[in-house]
Amino acid sequence: MSLYKLDLSVISQAQVRATLNEMKQSGLTGGIYLWINSQNGKFYVGSTLNFYTRILSYFYLTGAYGILLNAFNKYGFNVFTLVLIAIPDPSKELVLELEQYVLDTFSPEYNIQPFANSSAGRILTSEHKAKIGKAIGEGLNHHSYNGGIPVYLFKVTSQGLELAATFPNLTFTPDGIPGGKDAEPKKLLIFPVLPSTVI
Repeated sequence: MSLYKLDLSVISQAQVRATLNEMKQSGLTGGIYLWINSQNGKFYVGSTLNFYTRILSYFYLTGAYGILLNAFNKYGFNVFTLVLIAIPDPSKELVLELEQYVLDTFSPEYNIQPFANSSAGRILTSEHKAKIGKAIGEGLNHHSYNGGIPVYLFKVTSQGLELAATFPNLTFTPDGIPGGKDAEPKKLLIFPVLPSTVI
């Protein structure tokens, strides 16, 4: 087991990324991690089999939600210390067991759910339930209704256009925004993609 303590008040996100790369090169890809707020002592515990992808998702705020996301927005990343506990040859069962041990022993304030890898215990308000119901929609507006048309992304090359990606059945609002209650199919939508934007 290896421990990495990354104080974000003194190191940059680029340095965190470099550390994650070094860990990956060494075969230390998974384990548990803690986000510790140095101002109030509150923390969050999570587990992963891929530190690099999981930790970077937090910096883009795509991996954070609920109380932890609010804390990142309120305090910024520079008041947090990121602790990575890397386990050689991690398994999903082992990292979840370690995460559950921390949840049971310390009751981290930023964790919403009492169980590792579970939505059990999450309490939705009536307002939140109504928002979910509205977002799902009914009939033709239901998210699973197949009423859209494909969108094609093309890469511009010296030889012309090359198909880069296809997104089937997208619908658009009258303002051209994807999805939504008033969404309706468009006849054809093509976006040219510059070579530097295709990964």
